[in-house]
Amino acid sequence: MSLAVNTAASDIALEDDSARGVSFARNVVAPLVNRAVRNGDRAASGILDAAMNSPLRDGALVRVKVWSQDGHVVWSDAARLHGERFVLEPEEAALFGTDAVLATFSDLSKAENAQEQAFDELLEVYAAARDSDGVPILVESYWNTDRIVRDEVVISIRTVPLALGLLTLFLLTLAPLALSLARRLDKAQTDRVALLQHALAASDTERRRISRELHDGVIQDLTSLGYVLPAVRKQLPDAAGPEKEVLRSLDERLRTDIASLRGIITDLYPVSLAREGLAAAVEQLAAPARTRGIEVLVEVQPGLQAVSREALQLAYQVIREGLRNVVKHARASSVRIVAVRDGGDVVVTVDDDGLRGPEAAPGDGHLGLRLLEDCVTEIGGSFSVGASGLGGTRLAARFPAMFVWSWAR
Repeated sequence: MSLAVNTAASDIALEDDSARGVSFARNVVAPLVNRAVRNGDRAASGILDAAMNSPLRDGALVRVKVWSQDGHVVWSDAARLHGERFVLEPEEAALFGTDAVLATFSDLSKAENAQEQAFDELLEVYAAARDSDGVPILVESYWNTDRIVRDEVVISIRTVPLALGLLTLFLLTLAPLALSLARRLDKAQTDRVALLQHALAASDTERRRISRELHDGVIQDLTSLGYVLPAVRKQLPDAAGPEKEVLRSLDERLRTDIASLRGIITDLYPVSLAREGLAAAVEQLAAPARTRGIEVLVEVQPGLQAVSREALQLAYQVIREGLRNVVKHARASSVRIVAVRDGGDVVVTVDDDGLRGPEAAPGDGHLGLRLLEDCVTEIGGSFSVGASGLGGTRLAARFPAMFVWSWAR
């Protein structure tokens, strides 16, 4: 606003002073300039001095110079400039013999302006004219810029209330729309959080259901079959060697499959998490990785039990997803799992020494990692996948230690 007012005031001052400078040059100065003045006659110059005395006293007009076409100062109210020669700027020299005018804010650093350097800023008007002998001359007049300040005040008084009124009207018009958009955004964010929470709850419920069905159904049946096969093998005669070997192989395979299913159940719904704590549940998670020859180091802070049930479950999910990706993609030989409490947050990291690649990024097809990232960030935490100090990949999550899912929405 201030810049606009200053620009407007400057434009008005330039326009007004241009008109005043032209009128002053052609109606007051030019008729008094003749050959005698051009030749430096003191009596003729004295007439100009007397005529200029009154305009210069009112304070608006600061300095007057009359130029000849060769760059000499024919006359000036500063007598020491009489007869001095300076190099005119090309746009100034081009005015001779025309009816044009040039108005600018003066560059007081130029040599010709040595007498005006006491002023901070002046309006400089070059007006082309012809003297009483018809010789082209250039009348340069300098005008005080105090008018700009006065014009700024006047323009501000007239425009600021209007601008403030328009701004107030604009804000009053936009306020209902902004409030409506803010409410919609808040509702959308709330709905998104609720959907995420329901998705996690549904996932947890589904994991429990599958675990129960596997435990009470398939595993029980396979366990029963595991008791039957050795009994059948004993009933076969000694001559049935190949048949006994087949039954023995089936029994071993059956036991292996039962162990794998029990591992899946532990992965789906770790009963030990609630009963024995996070450390025991993570040790169960680490068992399959260790059977593959991967060294798994588990560091769970003992005081981590003093967190909410949801925080404990989320820490377990982060570790499970990180360890699963290490086994599937990293080709690692060792993994370090750390879960600690840092002030009011739980911090979980899974570091490996395997290969790093695009498959480690949450956004590249890993639904589990993306869901975890959404979950952690929605509760005000942070989630990242990056370089590990072990040389491979680090999965890191930080989230509040006492958060609780709220379903009443």
